[in-house]
Amino acid sequence: MGEIKSYKHIFFDLDHTLWDYEKNSNEALGELFLKYQLNKLGIDSCDHFNICFEKVNQSLWSDFNKNKISRDTIREQRFLRILSQFKIDDRKLSDQLSDEYLMLCPKKPHLMPYTFEVLDYLKDHYQLHILTNGFNDVQKLKLEKSRLHSYFSTVVTSDSAGYKKPMSSIFKFAIDKAEARKNESIMIGDNLQTDIMGARNFGMDTVYFNPKKEKHNSSVTHEIDCLSKLKTIF
Repeated sequence: MGEIKSYKHIFFDLDHTLWDYEKNSNEALGELFLKYQLNKLGIDSCDHFNICFEKVNQSLWSDFNKNKISRDTIREQRFLRILSQFKIDDRKLSDQLSDEYLMLCPKKPHLMPYTFEVLDYLKDHYQLHILTNGFNDVQKLKLEKSRLHSYFSTVVTSDSAGYKKPMSSIFKFAIDKAEARKNESIMIGDNLQTDIMGARNFGMDTVYFNPKKEKHNSSVTHEIDCLSKLKTIF
């Protein structure tokens, strides 16, 4: 366990940690499903569409985090691959879905349970920061539309840093921008590879946010299944 009283800076991942990616994404996809009447093209249900999106999106982001593909590849390939799963070959439709998804989804305001309660609890005692592999324009929109932006002293994205989690370079960039020290800082995130392993290798303490209570063998400083439990740590 880390020395709790020594923390001065708390770094949060954004997607899946504070911003409810799954709920916001599903809502946006549901609107697109209805607008483009995708059921008439052979996609049997919105749920099936959402499930396929989640699998394809997760695979693309995994490759992005490993520097195998670019941001543009995600945007160009995501809906092409999803539609191909349903034997739909329509590049124009794919591009339309991609553009509209990127306009719709970041404007969705849904957050993980207890987000505001916990941030209100922490803000007067710690400097709060965002450290995300997302893109500047998209993450800025998410923070504004969900009313999170005012809580954070600094926001670092892989765009602005020029590095991605789990690289130590992005943690160093974030620490320097926050004018913090690693032994006074802690990283909170849902991804064992990018958030937890990255922070641990850099020398920062960690809180693994594991709402689904998935089993793992990773070394973490703290583990929680609900954001409200941060109150027992800080």
